[in-house]
Amino acid sequence: MQVWKKLFAKSPFKPMIKHAEVVLETVETLEKALELWDQGNYDEMEKVAVEVDHLEDIADRIKEEIRDSLSSKLFMPVNRGDILRYLHMQDKIADAAEDVAKWLLVKRPDGVPEEIKGILIKMGKESITAAKLVYNAIVQLDTVLESGFNEREIAKEYELIKQIESVENKIDGLDTKLMQLVFERANELSWGEGIYILNIARCLSSISDKAKDSAERIRLMMSK
Repeated sequence: MQVWKKLFAKSPFKPMIKHAEVVLETVETLEKALELWDQGNYDEMEKVAVEVDHLEDIADRIKEEIRDSLSSKLFMPVNRGDILRYLHMQDKIADAAEDVAKWLLVKRPDGVPEEIKGILIKMGKESITAAKLVYNAIVQLDTVLESGFNEREIAKEYELIKQIESVENKIDGLDTKLMQLVFERANELSWGEGIYILNIARCLSSISDKAKDSAERIRLMMSK
C-alpha cells in the first residue's frame, strides 16, 4: 500500500497508469486468443484465454489496492471521487476482455461462417486500439497536470478522447453489420451458434463502450 501512496504523492494519475498497463496487457492477450481462435489453434487459444482471466484478476487486485490507498487526507489537484469513478471505468475494460475470453472457451466455432468470424476479428483489433488510446489518454492526463494545464498538452488530450470516440463508433458499426449477418444466415446457424456469436460481439463492444466511458471521465476531470 505504501507504494501506491508514494505514487499518489507524485501524481494522482501515476497509479492509474500502472493499472492501465495491466488493462492494456489483458486486452492485447485477448487479441492473441482471438487470432488463435480464428486460426483453429484451439488448444493454444485455451491457454491464452486462461491468461486473460489471470491478468484481469491482477487488474482487479491493483484496483482494490489503489482504492484502499486513496485516502481522503491526501491532497490532490483533482476530485477523489472522479479518480475512483475513472478507475472503475478503466477496470471494466479488463472485465469485458475477460468476458470475451470466457465465451471463446465455451465452444469451438465449427459452424460459424468465415464472414462472421472476420467481423469478430475486426472488432477485436479495434478493441485493442480503444484500450491503447485509453492508456495513452491517462498518460497524457498526467502530462497535462505536470505541465500546469498547458494548452498544447490539453489539446493533445482532447484529440485522444476524439479518437477513442471514433473507434467506439466504428465498433458499433461492425456490431450492427454482424447482427444483420446473423439474422440473414439464421437458417444456417443453430440457436446455440447464434447466441455464441452475439455474446462474443456484445462483450467486444463492451470493451470500446468502457473505453468511451473512461474518455468521458477524463473529459469531465479536464473541465473541472
